[in-house]
Amino acid sequence: MENSAKIIWASPQTLARDGIIALLDQEPDFTFAEIVSKREDIIPALSTRPATNLLVIDHVFLEDDQKYLATLKKIAPHIKVLVLSGIEYDEDILSLMKSGADGYIVNEANKDELVFAIKHILSGNTYICTALYLKVLESMAAVDFGRKGQAVAFSPREEQILKLILEGYSNQEIAYQLFTNKRTILKYRESLLQKTGAPDIGTVIRIALQQGVLN
Repeated sequence: MENSAKIIWASPQTLARDGIIALLDQEPDFTFAEIVSKREDIIPALSTRPATNLLVIDHVFLEDDQKYLATLKKIAPHIKVLVLSGIEYDEDILSLMKSGADGYIVNEANKDELVFAIKHILSGNTYICTALYLKVLESMAAVDFGRKGQAVAFSPREEQILKLILEGYSNQEIAYQLFTNKRTILKYRESLLQKTGAPDIGTVIRIALQQGVLN
């Protein structure tokens, strides 16, 4: 347990919260440094526990003050932040990610998804759970690429890669899943951008979703 990740969990106390914390506490890779139920206790917790690796914070503590997360990151610049939210898409997702959030996940997420999200973030990646990511993409204005009415043809391998990206896997993790190497995955990503004319991989995923490829 000495080398396990130290977590501060900040959310209003509920039976559901206490239940998921009890399940996560069984994970050998995690240790709860502190559990706080009030917003005013978060900064003292961060200040007195500098070795903390991850802050899991409920969106309710952030929604009234867009600058609060940036303040927390100034106090503990090394810390990773996972935001818990309701299922409904909120435009705050994008602004919070820009302010320093490393991940965004729904309160209703089960233990397996939470464990994956936490490990993914602690490995230096960002994570948005699939349910929220789909809502983010759906909220964006549609953009037409190529000739009107002409669908982009994705190969089976390209579809596999896009699905894994959508699920939050890194390039290295995708390579492992598909029994190939990271360089090959990067080449596929570059090819997808060229094929669609999209500015980024998120837009490629949106195009695939619009065509029903990833449904």
